[in-house]
Amino acid sequence: MKEFISRAYRLAKAERQKHESEMSEAYLYTKPNRDIYKSESDTVDRRKIFDSTAPDGVQNLVSTILNLLIPQNQQWATLSVREDLKERVAMDIKMQLDMANRTVFKTLRDSNFYLASSEALTDAVVAGVGCLGTYEDDKGINFVAIPSYQLYFLDNHKGEVDCVFRDHSLTGTYLLENYKNKLSDSMREACSKDPFKYHKVLESCFRMPNDKNFTYTVQLAEQGDILEKTSMPVQMFTVFRFDKTIGDCWGSSPVRMALPHIRVINEAQMLFMQAAAYLSLGAWQVSSDTAVNFGNMKLRPGDVVTVDQPLQAIPFPGNVNITEATIDNHRRQIQRMLFNDVILPADKPTYQTAAEVQIRQAEFYRRLGPYGLRLEQEFLRPLVGNLITRLQMRGEIQQFQIGSDLLELVVNSAVKRGIALTEITRDLQILQQVSALGPNALLNVDMQKLARKILRDGDMSPEVLKSEMEVQEAIEQQNQQQQQQQLLGLAQQLQAQNDQTPTAA
Repeated sequence: MKEFISRAYRLAKAERQKHESEMSEAYLYTKPNRDIYKSESDTVDRRKIFDSTAPDGVQNLVSTILNLLIPQNQQWATLSVREDLKERVAMDIKMQLDMANRTVFKTLRDSNFYLASSEALTDAVVAGVGCLGTYEDDKGINFVAIPSYQLYFLDNHKGEVDCVFRDHSLTGTYLLENYKNKLSDSMREACSKDPFKYHKVLESCFRMPNDKNFTYTVQLAEQGDILEKTSMPVQMFTVFRFDKTIGDCWGSSPVRMALPHIRVINEAQMLFMQAAAYLSLGAWQVSSDTAVNFGNMKLRPGDVVTVDQPLQAIPFPGNVNITEATIDNHRRQIQRMLFNDVILPADKPTYQTAAEVQIRQAEFYRRLGPYGLRLEQEFLRPLVGNLITRLQMRGEIQQFQIGSDLLELVVNSAVKRGIALTEITRDLQILQQVSALGPNALLNVDMQKLARKILRDGDMSPEVLKSEMEVQEAIEQQNQQQQQQQLLGLAQQLQAQNDQTPTAA
């Protein structure tokens, strides 16, 4: 076991090393406190950031993905009966599924899932890879965002991440409270003498050859002692990539793709600040009998240069406006690559109609398409499936087999919403064209089915939607009321005619 872990860990470190330089640069220009080379004792260095376009763009993109991909007020994933079998499934099974879905999302809302997801998505946007750890205790299920500088992993032949390592540190107090009986005498003594000292620990979760379950271990990095070994049916860590190159294990990100523009804008902003300093303070010459070696001289704003001439300002060549134009151009490129150009800026209050907001959202979904699909496949689906299995093991929901002939996991991702918005717009445009042909032409369209499709694909909350049976009963009741009103009106007309007819003598 130790030899397998050691060898896999070395391979995982080698895979990450290919990207560490570029990932570190991406962090230094956006989130220096998350640098890939960071350790627990390092201080944050923000001296490379001269422009806030990239950091603000990362924050805006993460917030937009959170609001549109996994909104807190909606069930963005459901365990449901297959669409072609819904009419043949008993109502009690549907009620059990509904209760299970409510339990899953109550667990997500009551935990720190959305906070941890925002941190993991930030890593995915900046470095290309995010990771969410799922930990259990007596109180419930908790989620922890694993930072990139602690993360190493390998994928299998299908591109699925199945071997994950977390290299971090734990205090002596934590080790004594959780693994006291498994610590060596020397380690127990060291933890007792200095309970606040950190000790390197390696967590791992992998699948051994010919083994269906995953093996989760906690190992002391220095001594190599395995403190915990647990077999579990699901992966402990959910690793997802924002983008990925075929044949590469680690992912890519919009920030890494925008690095050429981010470098230029920070350098240009630094030059612009220097030019502004010279324009405001200047550099001056005065008369002096001493000789000046201009080859060794470095000018700073406000400096006085001694030469054999009267006092005068030193003219500087160059055009500040060129630097400012360069900054504006690269800002637009960064905002576009971080999808900020389709998000309304917060500093410019603009009022838009519902149609304009819908068009803007549809454009964001279209641009995010392949990346949103990967987030669905590698992040949302595995995480919800993982959570369902854990809740079943804890006895909080009934046993359901996901992916069977009866049930499926439906994720309402950003990609599906974008496609749905496009289809709704197309259907309404076609309906408007057909209506111009006359009322008889509209008889070719089932308005009830069209309305139901728009409500479902338009992301209407499922709690407020009636079932097809309830809709049919409401239609029948409405028809009966109309018939009763017609009969009542007819009876009133007959009564009025009888009242007007003269009675025979």
